[in-house]
Amino acid sequence: MGQVMKKVIVKQTGPNEIPTEVMANAIVAISEGIKKLRSGRLNDKALYLLIQHAAPTGQNYGKISQREIKSVLEGIDALSATYLKKRPTA
Repeated sequence: MGQVMKKVIVKQTGPNEIPTEVMANAIVAISEGIKKLRSGRLNDKALYLLIQHAAPTGQNYGKISQREIKSVLEGIDALSATYLKKRPTA
């Protein structure tokens, strides 16, 4: 069975609210950055190994799995599609 995604509502509070368009542009930039990283010369397995090796370990952290890293990268890659509406065509 597939996972059911819970609807996420983003609310800003406080005096330093960030305009929606600024947040949307940041989401697009993050998503595109991961896409560029994954389309480079290193394959995904090499990226997973490098990230796994660089991740903190110790008393408070366990070793993260390549499966967890893959999930995070795929999630970041899909940020735009998940949280942004398509721009209206002129």
